[in-house]
Amino acid sequence: MFICCSYAAFLYNKTWNIHKTTPFFNYNKHQQTQYEGELLTYIAANARNLISSALTGPSQTGGAAATITNRTGGAFPGQIDSSGNNLVETLDELGDIRGIKFQSLNTSDVQDSDEERTGEVADTDSIVVTVTVRPKGRTRDQAYYCVIVPDQRHRKASQTQAFTHFGVILFKAPVMIAQLVNQWLERRFDCRICHLVFQMFELRKIVESALEVSYNHPQGHDHGKERPVELCYSLPQAVVGLKTISVSLAADDVRQLFVSRVEDSETGILDGIEAHCSDSMKIDFSRLVLSRAGCSSWYIASEGKIKVFPDIATRYSLTDFIQAITVCGT
Repeated sequence: MFICCSYAAFLYNKTWNIHKTTPFFNYNKHQQTQYEGELLTYIAANARNLISSALTGPSQTGGAAATITNRTGGAFPGQIDSSGNNLVETLDELGDIRGIKFQSLNTSDVQDSDEERTGEVADTDSIVVTVTVRPKGRTRDQAYYCVIVPDQRHRKASQTQAFTHFGVILFKAPVMIAQLVNQWLERRFDCRICHLVFQMFELRKIVESALEVSYNHPQGHDHGKERPVELCYSLPQAVVGLKTISVSLAADDVRQLFVSRVEDSETGILDGIEAHCSDSMKIDFSRLVLSRAGCSSWYIASEGKIKVFPDIATRYSLTDFIQAITVCGT
């Protein structure tokens, strides 16, 4: 089935946990109905085996919650606990599984001129797995999502190949459901799926390129009402009473930093921001590690979480943003 809404709109305003996957073996885009039944059977058969181990282990959400706040006092997306870790959605008991649905989303921002949508699943479509649950003790169903995103580097791969090159899997689901879906995908398509945690240089590269595209342009955009650019750094060595340092810059200030760069300079915008803040605040950024970053278009955390906003459509490319993530961890 093809979802009649855009790939971007479906992903907007949700916090996604990122997983890396190897290619799927013998995936058939015409057998989605069969996959729905197989996954439903697998979850029903294995959910109880997972509950005890998932819920008796160390809590991933313990402690008082803290939020990153922007300069205007609003909450920045992506809550963290008192230890500086991202919160994880939890589900005490699975409840009743109301249904499994496999659907397709058009991954490309703009279709090639010679391509027409006919309702057929294209090779570049993302696969959305929706698990609908009636949590125990509740009267309303809750939908959880898994989005399997193709690797655009293999977009022109032969359709006769046994492997389908998906790059990343995005989860909006409690750990228990995500783990069950992961297990089934690995068994069914002979692939390996693991949580993606960004290395420092990978996160910096993604943030650098995203800021470059979003803010390095002549005057013309009105940045006045935009969310500021936020950079959060962690300290490799513990300092009593200090765990993170956050830097917030107005969008116009970031643009001015681009404008003020020496022509043909190879200095990146992150180095420029850090040098600017170092001069004014006497902070040695070489001893800090970038752990989270965000702006009005996107948010990304080294723990493997992203959130995208509608503004990315006018500033950047959602496909390019996801693809920049896809090449990490390889």
